[in-house]
Amino acid sequence: MDDDDFGGFEAAETFDGEQGGNQAVSPAVPWATFPAVSGVRLSPASPELILDHDRSSPSSGHLRSDAVISSPDDTRADSSLVNQTISKVQLQQSAHTHLNIPLFPLGLTDESNHGALALEDEPEGPGVHVSNSQLRQKISSLETKLKASEEEKQRIKKDVESLMEKHSVLEKDFLKEKEQDAVSFQARYRELQALLQSSVKQQLDAIEKQYVSAIEKQAHRCEELLHAQHQRLLEVLDTEKELLKEKIQEALTQQSQEQKETLGKCLQEEMQKNKETLESAVKLEKEAMKDVITKAVEEERENLEKVHAEEREMWKTEHARDQERVAEAIQAAVQEQQRMSQEAVKAAIAEEQRRSEKAMEEAVKRTRDELVEYVREQRRLDQVTRQRSLSSLELFLSCAQKQLSALIATEPVDIE
Repeated sequence: MDDDDFGGFEAAETFDGEQGGNQAVSPAVPWATFPAVSGVRLSPASPELILDHDRSSPSSGHLRSDAVISSPDDTRADSSLVNQTISKVQLQQSAHTHLNIPLFPLGLTDESNHGALALEDEPEGPGVHVSNSQLRQKISSLETKLKASEEEKQRIKKDVESLMEKHSVLEKDFLKEKEQDAVSFQARYRELQALLQSSVKQQLDAIEKQYVSAIEKQAHRCEELLHAQHQRLLEVLDTEKELLKEKIQEALTQQSQEQKETLGKCLQEEMQKNKETLESAVKLEKEAMKDVITKAVEEERENLEKVHAEEREMWKTEHARDQERVAEAIQAAVQEQQRMSQEAVKAAIAEEQRRSEKAMEEAVKRTRDELVEYVREQRRLDQVTRQRSLSSLELFLSCAQKQLSALIATEPVDIE
């Protein structure tokens, strides 16, 4: 028999001596067994390796894959597993009402089938082999254990059913007792509620009487206190009226002074701004006119008269527009100042009329007179500024005319 039929014994390893010593199963070939001392323990092999070996060597003399081979330690482990599963099932069935939970797994035969080992006759090594009779004994012992476990399972089911019946009976008795107790408690509660209502009514009547007497006493005291407070308030109001009159007069004088100062400042600022804008506009216009005149004289001396006439007309229109714009701006500023001052005066008058009408009328007359004088002064100043700007423009125009006349006069000399 070749070694290749067993999947290769060249990978088998020996431990503790090679001749007559203890030998163990090789980790490389788990299904191969080697001779050892008495009391050989065969470890279960994986089913994949056994199937592979069956395919590779069908003529080899090994047992079927569904044969069960187990050692005494394996049987002890199986029995302990069965006991543990039975105890767990008893606990679960006591907690739940249904009985469809399996008591223990029925895959013990599968595990034993997975632990099948292939035994081969070794013509060369003096090993100890497991006989078929021992295997049958172990299989029969496992079957008896399975039958006993099934009987135990049926017995446990019957016990659980009886316990559930007892539990239902006890539950019904408990519910009946609780219903009787609830009825008695309700009757007692109604009696106590009636007693409490009567006692509460008596206490409320007594408290109401006490409250009425206390309220009458407090009402007399409150009337006396109110009378005294009324007298005090009248005195305080008289003093406050006098103080308010003095404060109103001071506030009116102060407001009129502040308004005068603010109006004067605003007018000065507007006048300064108008002067600056007018001066800058005049300067810009002068510079623009000078540039235009010089360019016209240099470029087109032949058409000087036509260009001069057109420029003069354009300048007049622009000057008229500028004058109109300046006049409109000044008028709008004056109107805005008048409107703002009138609104401020009206607001002050509306507040002061509530307290003292005579003082307000005098203040309004004064402010109106001052505003009229101020507007007249402003108009006079505007007229003066306009006259000055017009005079400066006239001087500029006269100078330009003189320059043009001089240039025209020099032209025939150049032509000759």
